[in-house]
Amino acid sequence: MVQAVSKLLTFDEFLEQYPEDGGNYELRQGRIVAMRPTGLHEQVAALIARK
Repeated sequence: MVQAVSKLLTFDEFLEQYPEDGGNYELRQGRIVAMRPTGLHEQVAALIARK
């Protein structure tokens, strides 16, 4: 079985490949990671989802 080795991104590569989908992302240990909403935003989203 052959496994693809994923290359870790530099900060410049992260900026070039930043997703343009309206989400928030960060570079964590060379990988693009979606950031979760926090605080008041998350509480409001949960309230709306329950209705």
